Amino acid sequence: MGVCEIKGLRVGEGRPKVIVSLMDTSVPELSDTYERALREGADLLEWRADFWPDIHDAAKVAFVCRLISEECAREAPFIFTCRTKGQGGQVEMGCDAYEQLLGAVMGTGKPDLVDIELGIGDEAVRRMIGCAHERGIVAVVSHHDFEKTPSVEDMTAILTRMVVLGADIPKLAVMAQSAQDAEDLMRATSLVRERTGMPLVTMAMGALGQRTRLEGELFGSAMTFCALGRASAPGQVEIAQALAEMDAIHRAHASV
Repeated sequence: MGVCEIKGLRVGEGRPKVIVSLMDTSVPELSDTYERALREGADLLEWRADFWPDIHDAAKVAFVCRLISEECAREAPFIFTCRTKGQGGQVEMGCDAYEQLLGAVMGTGKPDLVDIELGIGDEAVRRMIGCAHERGIVAVVSHHDFEKTPSVEDMTAILTRMVVLGADIPKLAVMAQSAQDAEDLMRATSLVRERTGMPLVTMAMGALGQRTRLEGELFGSAMTFCALGRASAPGQVEIAQALAEMDAIHRAHASV
């Protein structure tokens, strides 16, 4: 199966890699949270730039991105994400402004990974992936459904579309309304992982989908988002608990 290596971190191999999201609104706060997350065992850090006060100023956001990378992100890969309201984020932003923002950030060459929302359209996604690859940045293409869990067929189709567009790591988050929804998400992930060999990131949000955040090694989800006192999405597990449970799953899986 395929592995995506970022700063020596092999995503798609072993237990799911732990991501902590940074939602602070000043550089000192970002730096403090970054260091605390690393001490707690985070493998990757995500800057949720949609929480940033000057998010509509692409040049300022790019400058902060450079600061984060140069002053904080030496030890662990750094993901840039601007999550729009339609995808569960904090900011209203049209597709043109969104592309401009991601282009400015990627122009610094500083984030190790960039999150690209599938909803901006296939051509725009391809452009953003191309921009990322020109600068050696890993392209995460994402889609979030905060209302429901689509059918296994529909989830498989969404992930496959991301692969066809050129994503390095497809990401899908859905809302679990039942235990079966979690099973369906895991089934769709397993099917696409088996067909493509690519590292995927998937999760069923909410309490009923919490197991999908911990059992990724068993069905093919290569990374998981964990809370550090504050969750960025429903159902995230505190990082210490998540690491303990995932390490136990890894040991049991390795011994089979």
